[in-house]
Amino acid sequence: MIHHIVFQFMAILSGILLVLLLGAGIVLFLFSGHLLLVSVVLISTFLLFLFIGYFVIRNFAKPLDESVRMIKQFTAGNFSTRTYIDKPKSTGQLNRHLNELGESLQKTVKLSQIQQDQLETLIENIDSSLLLIDMDGHLRLANQTFQDMFHIKKGDWFHKNYQYVLHDEEVRNTIHESIVNETIVRQSVILPLGIERRYIDIYCAPIKHGSSHAKGIVVVLRDITELKKLEKVRKEFVANVSHELKTPVTSLKGFAETLLDEEMKDENIRKKFMTIILRESERLEALIYDLLELSKIESDTFQLNWQEVDLSKIVDETLELLQEEAKEKSIDIQSGAKGHTVIEGDPFRLKQMFINVITNAIVYSPEKGFIHVHVEGFPRTVEFIVKDNGIGISLDEIPRIFERFYRVDKARGRNSGGTGLGLAIVKHLTEAHNGRIDVRSEIGKGTTFKIIFPRSQE
Repeated sequence: MIHHIVFQFMAILSGILLVLLLGAGIVLFLFSGHLLLVSVVLISTFLLFLFIGYFVIRNFAKPLDESVRMIKQFTAGNFSTRTYIDKPKSTGQLNRHLNELGESLQKTVKLSQIQQDQLETLIENIDSSLLLIDMDGHLRLANQTFQDMFHIKKGDWFHKNYQYVLHDEEVRNTIHESIVNETIVRQSVILPLGIERRYIDIYCAPIKHGSSHAKGIVVVLRDITELKKLEKVRKEFVANVSHELKTPVTSLKGFAETLLDEEMKDENIRKKFMTIILRESERLEALIYDLLELSKIESDTFQLNWQEVDLSKIVDETLELLQEEAKEKSIDIQSGAKGHTVIEGDPFRLKQMFINVITNAIVYSPEKGFIHVHVEGFPRTVEFIVKDNGIGISLDEIPRIFERFYRVDKARGRNSGGTGLGLAIVKHLTEAHNGRIDVRSEIGKGTTFKIIFPRSQE
């Protein structure tokens, strides 16, 4: 481009010079009368001018071309390019400033990239869900914690309206209030996520610059379930334990006092009372054992005995232990295995889990019912599935069945000798194995428990 301008400029100068030389030639010819000599002198002068002019202007054009090239690189986002500083003062000063500009821009871009990386790392690694919503209600940003919490992929939320992404009405209403009023709104809600109910603290704040209208809102969803659980456990633990201990202790005391009565002579009644005392003692022992087990599992020092375990073999051993219990209710238990069912786990704890889940199925199944126990191996996971045709669990109760002392059918649970801690133990041991639980149930038709174990542990 610069060379093109230079050639145009030289053409104009050459034209002007040619006219001047022709005029000078005519004057010299009139005074000297030697046409050939005058012509040679004029042509030589013209050619010398062109030669000198070309090299002089070329020295200015080349650095200018470099400057243009450098500006084009800046426009394309390449701020690392540099040019040489030549001798002419004007072009050298221009190139010097361009080099300084490139260095400054490169530092600015690098600093901006570092700050962007830091911000992205912060957003992706905070333990709360973070959303950025524009004033039209479209999701512009959602961190990984949000996607993990709600089991949503990026394609399911990106640039979509929050009304279609977030299904809980309380959450939608809280966000709507913040958008409409352009004010900070805070609300606590209970969300059913999978098999659990999660306590979520919602904080919505408008994005404003000065007194202008909001450009969007930031939504922070903080999971405070563990804090709520701790608070609830502290409040209810003494009451629950006292309630569970009340029946066996009362029975033990009452029957012991009766047996101590000197007028009690009937041996059959004495034997019956002694049997009841034994049964209540066993129930009390089971409750204490489960409380100690749960306390041990929840402690920071709890460790699993990791080794390769075949889940199908653990199931067979478990069913042998529970065979008599199932026969008492004429329950038909069928089992099966498919694929490779070996995982890394603790065999003792796995058997403890399976006993609790299958025992629950026996307790809550009707006489002459059926239970199907199945283990199936997949490339990265192995699934343990227990399906029964028992009383079923309502949708509202499913998130609560893993709470301590919670029973779907309280009378049947106590009469069976259950402590109400079995599924709480199962949940904690599943988490210790880095697995997850899925529960599907329908009232009057039965329940399906599925525990999904990773094949190997990191």
